Amino acid sequence: MAVLSDKLTARMLTQPVSIVVALLTPIDPNGNVDVTAMKHHVDWLIDEGVDAIMPCGTTGEGALLETAEVAAVIAAVAQSAEGRAEVLAHVGRPATRATVSLARQAIEAGSNAVAAVVPYYYGVGDDQIKNHYRRLLESAGGTPVFAYNIPSRTGNDMGAGCVRDLAADGLGGIKDSTKSFGRHLEYLKVATDQPSFRVLMGSDGMALDAMKEGAAGSVSALSNLRPDLFVQLKNAFLDGRMEDAAALQERISAIKAATSGGPGLRGLKSAVSEMLGRRGIAYPTAQRSPLE
Repeated sequence: MAVLSDKLTARMLTQPVSIVVALLTPIDPNGNVDVTAMKHHVDWLIDEGVDAIMPCGTTGEGALLETAEVAAVIAAVAQSAEGRAEVLAHVGRPATRATVSLARQAIEAGSNAVAAVVPYYYGVGDDQIKNHYRRLLESAGGTPVFAYNIPSRTGNDMGAGCVRDLAADGLGGIKDSTKSFGRHLEYLKVATDQPSFRVLMGSDGMALDAMKEGAAGSVSALSNLRPDLFVQLKNAFLDGRMEDAAALQERISAIKAATSGGPGLRGLKSAVSEMLGRRGIAYPTAQRSPLE
């Protein structure tokens, strides 16, 4: 397992709000993961000051990657980020056994924590969701485990009561992509009662509001392109410069609207490719089938 540097550990202790990049996965014209481009992107993001990287989630087309590809991506990100940023690897699969297996591979590859989306496709209830995460917690061997709730994609929802029970069992936190601020507040109540539990906002447009209510940070897709704005937003918030923070949130929301055009993530990938190209980095814009 990767060990965080003393500098990074100190920063995380003094700045509990984290900017986490929901990392894109560059796909070359032949349909393969471009690991070299990804490493260059990760290096640039860390140089820009982000706190953590989340590979293979929704933004990273993780559900469309083969198991071996997910493991390879996580290993490459961990290699690039080790000692400079936290790696919160997404390993969620519909089945518990597959999720547990991928989590073990991620931990062996150097991930500092793992996240798993609520099981999808088949309808599951609270008891099944809790059993799923308890199995994952047991297998993680002390590595922090995060849940990831995005019911619009999974068809299943993880209520605050379910989260509360799992937090008591040792769940490390949750990425909230419900797009419901009311639900976010319910999750934050769990964190109030379980101080070690970290609630991360998964909607770029709600980042500042979440921080104001005590969220542990933001997991952002747009930070692939504009990490500077999110780092500035965090710093303005921590410094108490709320007018500056509000202005930065407005800019983030405006850019998000301008780069979300086109099918799926195509707009964001194209913008990242153009930006990195100006820095001499070739970054492909293809998507994994069937999104291509």
